[in-house]
Amino acid sequence: MNTKSEIVKPELSVVCTVYNDADNVQPLIEELQHYIGLLDISYEIILVNDSSTDHSEKEIEKSCKINSKIKGINLSRNFGQQIAMSVGMWYAAGKYVLIMDGDLQNPSSEIPQLYHEILKGFDIVYTVSKTRNDLFDKSTSCIFWFFVSKILNVSIVKNQLMMKIMTSDFVKRYNAYEEVNRTVAGIVRDISVNYQVLEVENKKRTIGKSHYNLFKRFSLLIDIVISLSNEPLNMMIYFGSLVFIITVLISIYYLFLFIFSDVPTGFTSIILVLFFFGSLIILLLGFIGRYLSNIYSEVRRRPLYHIKSLINL
Repeated sequence: MNTKSEIVKPELSVVCTVYNDADNVQPLIEELQHYIGLLDISYEIILVNDSSTDHSEKEIEKSCKINSKIKGINLSRNFGQQIAMSVGMWYAAGKYVLIMDGDLQNPSSEIPQLYHEILKGFDIVYTVSKTRNDLFDKSTSCIFWFFVSKILNVSIVKNQLMMKIMTSDFVKRYNAYEEVNRTVAGIVRDISVNYQVLEVENKKRTIGKSHYNLFKRFSLLIDIVISLSNEPLNMMIYFGSLVFIITVLISIYYLFLFIFSDVPTGFTSIILVLFFFGSLIILLLGFIGRYLSNIYSEVRRRPLYHIKSLINL
């Protein structure tokens, strides 16, 4: 008699990205297993190694050999957290998929609450936190969310963390997005408005240090803004029009002075005007160039990622 062994899909898939966090791998797995164990459900833990330069890959492989529920994905090069997380979501087989950072800052203790919340019929449950590592993280986060929500008027869950739980159907729709310049926050916002928000206490990093410097944060900010809205292009038109009106008024004022009063000749005002408009043009061209760069990346249709190896998958 021929029999076929059916692959039983786990109830919950937990996807974490890892980059140069070898010392965090074992504590992370222990935390996840403890809090998922409180639910008494089937699960899998997928660790996506974004081409770490330390021994993160070995730590993941060691854990996978011990427990088949631990699964590893090693990327061939560093693709960035947004794509690395997307890779993990692509391979997640659970009825529900929870994503989170692998640096132990997202509170694993909230997993049971997130799981019970998604059972109420939501497509996705966000977590938000006002706690940050330091004053720099807090100030840049406040500036970013103010810029996105108030200046650009984008309807998005503010102060959201990477930690979210979604239904498998929601993840399928997420995986259908093939854009190269992708952000998790930008895509999930576009999929569904049937969501819930939970406030949690994000933990401060105790092992290692953050991999996001000022330049990476700014680049991520630009990518999120561009993926969420075309408002920057409209703002450039408005701002350009405003500058043009101001320039006309100033020109009339100086023309009046030239005709009716003695104005000493000089080049200071000319230099200031040249610098102002020169910097303005460069700024506007920078925004336009970023949009064109993203368009070029998309039309090339290159693969989103390359995998070096899969473990237990």
